[in-house]
Amino acid sequence: MKRGFCVLLLVWVQPLWAAAPVSGGLWEVRQGAHTAYLFGSIHVARADFYPLPLAVQQVYRQADTLAVEVDPSRPGEMQKALPLLTYAAPDRLQNHLRTSTWEQLLLRQPQAATQWQQLRPSLVASALLVAALTPLGYTAEFGIDQHFITRAKGDHKTVLELESMVFQAGILGGLSDEVGDAMLAQTLDSITDGTLKSDTARLVQAWKAGDAATLEQLFLAEANKDAAAKLFMQTLLDDRNPAMVTQILAQMAAGRRLLVVVGAAHISGPRSLVDLLRKRGLKVRQISSSNKSGYVYVD
Repeated sequence: MKRGFCVLLLVWVQPLWAAAPVSGGLWEVRQGAHTAYLFGSIHVARADFYPLPLAVQQVYRQADTLAVEVDPSRPGEMQKALPLLTYAAPDRLQNHLRTSTWEQLLLRQPQAATQWQQLRPSLVASALLVAALTPLGYTAEFGIDQHFITRAKGDHKTVLELESMVFQAGILGGLSDEVGDAMLAQTLDSITDGTLKSDTARLVQAWKAGDAATLEQLFLAEANKDAAAKLFMQTLLDDRNPAMVTQILAQMAAGRRLLVVVGAAHISGPRSLVDLLRKRGLKVRQISSSNKSGYVYVD
């Protein structure tokens, strides 16, 4: 497996520590008289991703509450999260990597020997992804999450965090040495051989088409190639989704007009939000987010 970790990092990690392109389309969730909407996020994006499709804009306008994974603009959250992504001296990054991975990192980033020793592999991998994608025009400034957070605050809508930076940092910082090493090594490989650029293009193409089936195929193909990738998928996605579903259901029961904007990997495939909500008996239908005239249901 060469690209699995990068594909998953691209659709999960928040602007604090990485890049994450792709979306999983727009979905309507109904339970009795209550309705919510799910939209797959691109945590870093380009200016040409805007304006968003009319159907997405219509859903946003009718919402009174925006739910996101985290709000990175909350004061003090970054300072709380970073200690979970670093090593306390005398421990250091080099102690937790294979010799081959450490040498590969030094070839690309010689400053790692002195400046990055306190960073955990997940943070280093994320920083490398950001550095590689920025020249392609991807920035947190244009991220879908940030777009909606900024707009919702300006429109005096409620912004609800489904998680927190500390919670997410704990997950990334708590990965085993085996998984952390594999994540970093494969990130370095994907940047060196150009597959990061090609994978990003494929994911963005699927996002623009609202092609949930292709996204699901990409995630599953890359995430199920070995034991480390399966554990990564379970920890970063599957294990988090049930708690998100609980919060979505609570907000719907309280009568909130809810728009949920989360990474696409949380929406597509088995054990996703869509899958779990359907198993709870809710009616979930995809809306064509590329439609220029409003709502058209895909299924």
